[in-house]
Formats: sequence, C-alpha cells, structure tokens
Amino acid sequence: MATVFRAQDLRYDRPVAIKVLSPEVSSAVSAERFEREIKISAKLQHPNILTVFDSGEVGELLYYVMTFVEGESLRDRMRRETYLPMEDAIRITCEVADALSYAHSQGIIHRDIKPENILLRGEHVLVADFGIARATEAGQGESLTAVGMSLGTAAYMSPEQAAGDTVDPRSDVYSLGCTMYEMLAGQLPFTGPNPMAIAARRMLEPVPPIRIVRPAVPEHLEAVVIASMERVAADRFQTMEDFKRAILGDATTMSMTAQRYAPAYLTASRMTAGMPALEQPRKKNYLMWGGIAALVIALAGVGFWKFAGKSSGAVPGANHLAVLYFDDVTGGSLQYLADGLTESLIDRLSDVAALTVESRNAVRPFRGKDVSTDSVARALHVGSLVRGELDREGGKFGLTVRLVDASDATIARKKFDVDTANILKSQNEIATQVAEFLRAPIGTEVQLKDDRAGTTNSQAWTLVERAGKLRKDADSLSGAGAKDLAVATLAGADKLLAQARTLDPKWVKVPVERARVMLTKAQQLTDTPTKMAPVVDSGIAHADTALGLQPNNPDALELKGTLLFARYYRNLESDPKALAKTFADAESYLTQSVNLNSHQAGAWAQLSGLYYSKPDVQQALMAATNAYNADAYLSSAKAILKRLFWASHDLEQFPEALKWCSEGRKRFPTDLDFTTCRMWMYTTPNQTPDIDSAWAYRNAYVALTPEKSRDYAKKMGDILVAGALARASLPDSARHVLLRARATPSEDPSRELEGNEAVIRVMLGDQDEAIRLIADYLTVNPGHRRGFATRTGWWWRDLQGNPKFKALLAGAR
Repeated sequence: MATVFRAQDLRYDRPVAIKVLSPEVSSAVSAERFEREIKISAKLQHPNILTVFDSGEVGELLYYVMTFVEGESLRDRMRRETYLPMEDAIRITCEVADALSYAHSQGIIHRDIKPENILLRGEHVLVADFGIARATEAGQGESLTAVGMSLGTAAYMSPEQAAGDTVDPRSDVYSLGCTMYEMLAGQLPFTGPNPMAIAARRMLEPVPPIRIVRPAVPEHLEAVVIASMERVAADRFQTMEDFKRAILGDATTMSMTAQRYAPAYLTASRMTAGMPALEQPRKKNYLMWGGIAALVIALAGVGFWKFAGKSSGAVPGANHLAVLYFDDVTGGSLQYLADGLTESLIDRLSDVAALTVESRNAVRPFRGKDVSTDSVARALHVGSLVRGELDREGGKFGLTVRLVDASDATIARKKFDVDTANILKSQNEIATQVAEFLRAPIGTEVQLKDDRAGTTNSQAWTLVERAGKLRKDADSLSGAGAKDLAVATLAGADKLLAQARTLDPKWVKVPVERARVMLTKAQQLTDTPTKMAPVVDSGIAHADTALGLQPNNPDALELKGTLLFARYYRNLESDPKALAKTFADAESYLTQSVNLNSHQAGAWAQLSGLYYSKPDVQQALMAATNAYNADAYLSSAKAILKRLFWASHDLEQFPEALKWCSEGRKRFPTDLDFTTCRMWMYTTPNQTPDIDSAWAYRNAYVALTPEKSRDYAKKMGDILVAGALARASLPDSARHVLLRARATPSEDPSRELEGNEAVIRVMLGDQDEAIRLIADYLTVNPGHRRGFATRTGWWWRDLQGNPKFKALLAGAR
C-alpha cells in the first residue's frame, strides 16, 4: 500500500522516513480527509508513539514524514525467532497498550495494530501509522475497498471492524491481543489457505489454547490473551488499561471484567466438554510399509502452502461473492428447481474472470438454514451475496433474486417469471441479469462467457436437477445411518437420469451424473463387496459414455479414475495383474483430470490417496495440498487434513505436521484423529513433550471413543503417552506405562498395539524387545514384511544396523 524512503531533513539535519502511498491508494483517498487525519495524529505526543512531522500531496501521491527508527519491526523479529520470550512479549504488549491508552484518551483509535506497525528500537517500542487506517477508510464517500485494497490486515481485525461496523477502543484491544497471541504461540490464532477460511474459523470456532503449542505459558496469561479476543466487544476488556493490568496480574486495580479471568480459566474438562462420542477411526498403520525416510526431500518445488504466520489482509470486495442456495417458499415441491438454478448460477458466474465465486461446497452448509447475511459473509469472507426465493403467484412461478452486501443491504433486486415449460431460458436470463447487477457495484464490465455445452431440452434439465436433489438427500440419509434408504434413494436418482438420457442422449452431464450416483451408491456398499463390484462397474461404464461424448471432460475423467481406484482399493479384482492395471489406469485418468483443470479438487484428493497407497508420500502430500487449496470445503476435507498431517510427519516435516494437526483440530474439534495426532507429535524429535498435556490428550481420546472400543483406546493412549515420556528422558516411567498397555491376542488380534509399542521401544533403545514385537506383528501380518525390508521410516532408523533386524527381514526384498 505504500513505499517508505529514508531521507535527510535538510532544515534540521536529521534522518527521517517518508511514507508515500501507492497511486491506487492515493486515488481512492480524499486528500483533505487524509491531511485532516494526519494532523490529528501528529498531535499525539507519547514516548511509545512514532512522531509524525509533516504530510502533503505531490502530484497525485499522498505522503507523510515520520521519525526514522534505527531498528526493526516486530514482524522482522518474529520472522527471525518465531516464539518471543514471555518477558519480551509482555513488555512489548504493555508498551503498545500504553500508547493506545493515551491515543484512546485523545479520541483516536488506531484500527490497524499488527506486528508491521510496531517498531523496536533496542528495548523501546514505538507504534506507527496512527490515523492512516482512518484516513484511508473513507474520504468524501469514497472507500478504499473500491480499489480492492485492505483497510488493515484481516487476521488481526476485530470481528466488528471486519464487518464494517462502528469500532471503538475495544477493537484495538482485539488486535493487540491477537498480536500478543502470535508472539507467544508462534502463529496466528486462526489460519487458513485464504482470508475466507480465516474469517470462518474466527467467527465459528473458539480461540485455540496457546498452551497446546507452548505449555510453558502460564494459564493466567493464556486466559487474559484469549479474553482480549472475545468475538463480542462487550465481553472483552473495555479499556487498554484493563488489558494491561490483567496481563500484569494486578488484581487490585482490575475492573470486574478483568477479574473474572482467573488462572483456572482453561481446564482439561473444558477442553473436552460437550464433545460427542465418535466411531473409532482407522488408525495410521506404522507397520504396513515401514515408512519412507528415503523419500525425505525439500518440498519447496511443489509449492507447499504454509499456514502459520501468513495471512492475507484483503478485505473482500464486491466482486468476491457467494451465491446462497435459493429458497423454495412454495411449500417444498420445487426445491429441486431452486437448487438447480442456484448451482447453474454458481457455475456460470465462476466462468467470469472478474469475479471470485465461492464453490458449491462452501455455501452448501447454509442450504435450508436461517442464517443472517452478515454471519454468512463473515464466515465465507465475501463482499457480496446473491439470495433468491422461488414462489408462486396464482398459477405462475417467480424467482426473486437479490444482490446484497455483507450487511444485507440490497444493492439490486429483480423478479423473474419462471417458465416451467422452458426452464433453460429462465436459467440463462437469471445468470445474465445477475451479471448485469454486478456491473455497477464492481465498476467492472462483467460479461458471461459462452454458455457451456449443454442441453436445449428443458425436461431433461429438470430431471437432472431432481436427480441431483435425491443424491444430496441420500448423503444426508447416509450420514444419519440409514444406508438402505440412501441406496433406494440413489436408485430413484438413477431412474430420473436414465429418463433424461433418452430425452437428450448427447448431453454429457447426464452420464457424468449417473457415474457420480453410482460412486455414491458404491460408498454405501463397502461392507458387501459382492454388491459393490457391479455398482462400481456400472459407474465406470457411465463415465466411459461421458468420455465418448467429450473425451476431455475433467469430471468424467475424475469419476472414472475414482471408481477404478475404489475397485483396486477394495480388492474387487481377483487377478493380481488385472489389479495392478486397474491401479495404473486409475492414476492415469485422475492425472488427466488435473492436467485439464488444475483446480479439480476431487481428483487431487483421490490422487493423494492413490499416491499414499503406493507409497509415494511426497506426491501424496503435494496432491493433498493441491486439493485443500482448490477447495477447503471439499466433502473429504477431513480426510485430506489427516493425510496432510501424516505425510508431513512421515517426511520429517514436523513443523508442518503440527500445523496440519492444529488445523484439523480447529476445523474438526471432535474428531479422534485430531486428538491423537497431538500425542504423536510428542513422540517426534521436533517437540519437547509436556507430560501433563500428553495425559490430558490421552484422557480426551478415551472419553471420545465409543464405549465398546474404550479399553483398546486406553491401551493405545498409554502407548502414546509412553512415547512422550521417552522423549522427555523418563525411560523408567515409559517402560512401566508400556507394560501396563500390553493386550492379549483376543484384545488385539491384528497386533497393532504391539507394533506401535515397538516404535516406542526403539525410542527407548530397547532394540531386542522392539525386534521381538515386530516379529510377533509379522506373524499375523506377513504381507507387511516386504515393506519393512524395502522402505524404512525414520522411526525405525536406529534398527537398520542391528543384525537381528536384518536377519528378521532377510529374503523379503
């Protein structure tokens, strides 16, 4: 947003800093407003506030002159050190609080507190850019967001500021609390692949405890920082002075708001309260292929996305929009039509280069829900929303479409007559008219590209949309445990699609959707392979039909590759050679799909699973990253996050593994795997384990496990705690816990507990015992013997030179 020059003040013979706003920012800001705000800021005289000497306008550029600071910004120091010593974090926060408290007393709110605006000169702190956010926020009715610029960094903004509401000193409290959190935790409280994901987590999830990543932080200090970031301003500290006193623990002068945050604010019981029991997930198998330490490579070349410490500060413009599922207010008989019109509009607008349109997966959680517009806008971090209602007036149907901003203020509204005999014509008119709506607020000529190849048969279109609704209904039924009813519903969907096929045999979408229905149906039949196999084959045949019509259709290629991989993964092929060919064909079709469309999230997700089964963990990590970046709301996002964790872990990318584990816990806090992954991190050489936290995670894991599997979970949890004890140099305690975790063959028929105990025994240096346990494991799992011999993970590295280990695996290559 600006360029800063070091200059020499000739009159006073002193170095100064001149900040020149960029042409884009200068053109969007009123010069008079800018000058007025800078003058107000220049009156601030405080030891912790950077002095402003002068300001002005040269040509079309705005500038102001400040004290030159021989030092660095807080951001520079945090990039270098990641975690700041607690004493320094407290000192810096308190000095910034002093500066802000003084400014607030003068009626000035900073609005843009972040590490970049906190300068360090030795042990002295200076806050910069007072009044700049205010100056650029509004000038003679102009808004900086009109040119797509940021009014601050989104990751540090208070919820009310991000929503464009009126702000007061409590907004600066939030931003400073967020900055202190980052100094202590080494990362922002809410991270994600884009601002929308960050905003969703900030609005929908609690602030993650700092002590999870840094147990040495006192509970009281953690509680104060979290209290400063309450979503509702009335629940935060009401003044900077209160915030500072709470940090310093000065209870004698705290307000009642501050006093309620006692050291017992966070407890293990609070962390697990209200979490429903889940099914026991499939465990990560350390023994199946022995790991892949030989594949450890730098991942810079695959463009790996790093979450922590990075955030996009862009406030969403009007061209970043979400199309919410239209409501059927006729009584529900035409919801399929409302859904079809919505999804068609999302597809059409996604083709417009000037727009950023949220995916169907992003808006699907709000389908049929009564959620306020501002809440949706904050969750998805969008600047505009499209809403619609399908209603009936007399014998006619109408669709009212509104384009609204994040506050639900209507920008434009239009009602369309829906000709049920010619739905396609109405569909095109709606898409075109919404594009017209967007022209004025965006200030950009929006033109729809040529319509995708489709059908001219309205009846066929209606049947496909009705089938799509049935497929969504089947997903809901499956999630509720009604698999038989889900299968029956999918049969109904396929029947509708078959009718559409007879009406328009050249429309490629019909066989694509039939393949999708068969894939969904096959997923309901995984427990009965004999029933699953013909369904998979039927899906492959439909995908082939689609590819016959359009050989380069990315969706058809993705579906065929996915169905082939399901055939391989579920061992639906009896001939080993045929099975190998099925695997190779699956990889080929999925690769073609992503080559044609690099944003084909589903294909990337499937490729990730395929690569992991090879195992080619580096490729699995790359594919999973691409899937998550393409669509963080993908239905398989939970599985993708788990793969990102394990692949990073297996490749010894431990900081990344911790980030993915934390990301999974933020998004899916009740999932068992995102509790155990934190315990697995304590077994790595990267992190100093906190034994109390390890036991707390173990107890949470056991509490979340269904009762029928709880005894197994206790033993597995004990093994992981033993790993933490081993890393903490408490070998006697670790061995004691391991002995307590021993299971009988009937309790552990697959010998998974023995195999995982072997991992911890290697850490303890008990190599003979580890080899005995591995030998016992291989008697039950002989197929994994070759994996040990050919691919050895870092956790087995210390065994490589042991003659007994070599003898155990002799001849397995």
